[in-house]
Amino acid sequence: MEDTKNTQLAEAQETALATNNTPLGFEDEEASDMVIPRIKIVQTLSPERKSGEAEEGDIINSLTKDKYNDKVFIPVFKFNNNVEWKDRADGGGIKCIARDGKIGEETDGTKKACAQCRRCEFDNTKQGRDAVPKCTKYINFFGFISGEPMPIILSFAKTNFAEGKKLYSLAKVTMQNMWNHGYTLSNKLMAKNGNEWHIITVQPAGPSTEEERAFAAALYKQYRETIQQVQMDMEDTSVTEATSTPNVEATEF
Repeated sequence: MEDTKNTQLAEAQETALATNNTPLGFEDEEASDMVIPRIKIVQTLSPERKSGEAEEGDIINSLTKDKYNDKVFIPVFKFNNNVEWKDRADGGGIKCIARDGKIGEETDGTKKACAQCRRCEFDNTKQGRDAVPKCTKYINFFGFISGEPMPIILSFAKTNFAEGKKLYSLAKVTMQNMWNHGYTLSNKLMAKNGNEWHIITVQPAGPSTEEERAFAAALYKQYRETIQQVQMDMEDTSVTEATSTPNVEATEF
């Protein structure tokens, strides 16, 4: 019975893909033309809090500013990347990025394998802040919010990295397509060395609907192979652990 149900679902998803009507007017679109927004959490000195668009601890869409606290996120696929950010005193921005989490490329075009560079790993030959990775590892999930057919990226790094591994593990153990289940997004206040900041946590929210699965399958087909060329909104969270003021401008890459 379960095999029959899975077969029927797969056939329904294939039908949705085959009959999906592509919106007109975007025929000359390239992967780099579109900027995928991200799910971010508002900190003490986030621009959105300063402008009054959101409150501290709000989980929002970086583009529309819609609030996503307690909303269900449906992941479509996972991808990793590593980013080394320039110091804020030097203007901020990206110094080096490994879009696939394997090969980093600096702004001058220099490329190096992350496994050789190892700036994204702790340096066990040093102590204290000198041992902290200079490059930030990200676990990213391309997906969408239930009820909102807009692709969006949910990223985990630094003190939030464990939540990214948790989401992936929860999805993996279902032994189904990643988008067959959703995950509720919540805010958690963290504290360390007298500083406070907020992180996004995830909890299983149950199975997705057939309509959501069909939409997710279409997104997978459209973006899985081109995600490395797609522009995405991202923010430097490297100072979040050390201070309560991670106010760094977002960067598209």
